[in-house]
Amino acid sequence: MKNRSHTFFALFFVCLSTAPAISQQMEIGDPTKNDGKVKWIPMQIETGDVPYAVPVERSIEAKNISNEDLIILNVVSGCHCTVADWPKEPIPPGKSGFIKVVFDALKEGEFYKVISISTNFDPDTQLALGMTGKVLPRQ
Repeated sequence: MKNRSHTFFALFFVCLSTAPAISQQMEIGDPTKNDGKVKWIPMQIETGDVPYAVPVERSIEAKNISNEDLIILNVVSGCHCTVADWPKEPIPPGKSGFIKVVFDALKEGEFYKVISISTNFDPDTQLALGMTGKVLPRQ
């Protein structure tokens, strides 16, 4: 019986000590060859609550931290409800370009939209950035 109580308290202590690590948000990174060359700000857009049918417009900054021009080749979304516009001209070293993302907010409830970006630094791989939030019920 004594061993069981020691085991219980040991497990209880382990659970308490790991709880803060489990509750932290997942860190988002860039697994592509853009890493170390482009800084994406933010990597995930948090819109919070948005009114139904009021388009949500946000920007993603693409800061060129390399020694060569950055060219954003393509930006696509996973559905017709989200569209993007991006600079077509090269972004020089040390400068930034902005990707405009617009979500139509025509479906109630929580959403997670993926925006896929390809650049000249890694043309064969798309970097997936996210947009999350909740569309409020119609009024």
